[in-house]
Amino acid sequence: MKRLIVASIALVAAGVLFATVGYGKKGSGAGQIPYEEHTLDNGLRVVLSEDHSVPVVAVNLWYHVGSANEEKGHSGFAHLFEHMMFEGSANIEKGEHFKYVSEAGGSMNGQTTQDYTKYFETLPSNRLNLGLWLESDRMRSLVITKEKFENQRSTVKEERRQSIDNQPYGEAFLVSDTLGYDGWPYDHTVIGSMDDLDAAHVDDVQKFFNRYYCPANAVLVIVGDIEPKEAMKLVTQYFGNIPSGQKSTFPTWDEKFDKGERTKEVASPKANVAAVFDTYLVPGHMHADMPAIELLSNILSDGETSRLYQRLVKDEEAAVAVFGFIDGRLGPGELRIIAAANAGVDIATCEKLIDEEINKIVAKGVTKEELDRAKMKVRSTFISQRETDMAKAEEIHHYIRFHKNLSEINTDLDSFLSVTPEDIQRVAKTYLGTANRTVVVAQPPKNS
Repeated sequence: MKRLIVASIALVAAGVLFATVGYGKKGSGAGQIPYEEHTLDNGLRVVLSEDHSVPVVAVNLWYHVGSANEEKGHSGFAHLFEHMMFEGSANIEKGEHFKYVSEAGGSMNGQTTQDYTKYFETLPSNRLNLGLWLESDRMRSLVITKEKFENQRSTVKEERRQSIDNQPYGEAFLVSDTLGYDGWPYDHTVIGSMDDLDAAHVDDVQKFFNRYYCPANAVLVIVGDIEPKEAMKLVTQYFGNIPSGQKSTFPTWDEKFDKGERTKEVASPKANVAAVFDTYLVPGHMHADMPAIELLSNILSDGETSRLYQRLVKDEEAAVAVFGFIDGRLGPGELRIIAAANAGVDIATCEKLIDEEINKIVAKGVTKEELDRAKMKVRSTFISQRETDMAKAEEIHHYIRFHKNLSEINTDLDSFLSVTPEDIQRVAKTYLGTANRTVVVAQPPKNS
């Protein structure tokens, strides 16, 4: 299923031939996504999904580069480029991406993660050419100058101050996201080190762009009110003559599990109550255990029917909020549980209650009713997150990047529905031990 990306917490040219063409199964039933695949000679992979229900088209371009691809001393470059890509190219001035898309009645944005960087537009279907022009022009001819670089370096620093430093639990969230990792790819934050950004040179930025922002390292997904043949003519026209570049490889490293519990206390001057961030390492998203792990997370901490909500918030009134999620990645991911103590309650009480509920599952497993309810949530999410053109585009990208084959997009639900209570207990025993956990406690000022 689609990975959950959490940036903050809910507490606060002509002549180019198609090298390959493939067609996905046009599955029937709710949640099925029909698609067809193409690859340009320069390596750009293109996936189209035709849907004429509304006169809208989603253009979604992922580059297979994220913070995991950064070299030591150059952290934050992938995120910096999320900003640099809006600074203008050969035919587009700074800020004109938003201007053109807005004037056409559309919307757009970008995002950076550990494993990819994406740029996307939703447009009226008769303006598909606009989205393709905007994306191809900056892929081909991004203008990188010292002035633009300095401007966006300052922007990233301000973003750090606003979204992390000035948020109640921002720093604790970042620490909990990296504390359990020993391998460089994941032991630093996506937003990067301010020291690394201060030391960066414009030549370093240019090299990063030349290495990763190219057709061979990108996937373009177009979903919506399109005619595939006409869409591919436009794709070829706009992207076909861009030099191929080189496809990147994802870094590999030997990240150990069960390394021993790691704990850290983080001052949280903006917070009113203490919060605990429990994080367990889990395998990469392609691992066969992940469906069971996701369902386990659902049973533990997803919504008001979850075990942790019922125990900490409803029964014991120890927490004002508790929730969790899976951060699935190409490399080892995380099962995360976050709880904020109720006024006057020691955060250690919340930690104790969380441990008790986990230990119950380890010792006795879960009921069939709990698992059935979790599966119903998964089935509902499987359908609901595929309702819009952009949501379908995101799903296609997810299965390309995080699954062994795109065809799993229409069969993946079966892997969840086949999970048994015994599977849930097994993965709880395997991954939810204290030796595989980091605990970060965010402490408010003493007078809070």
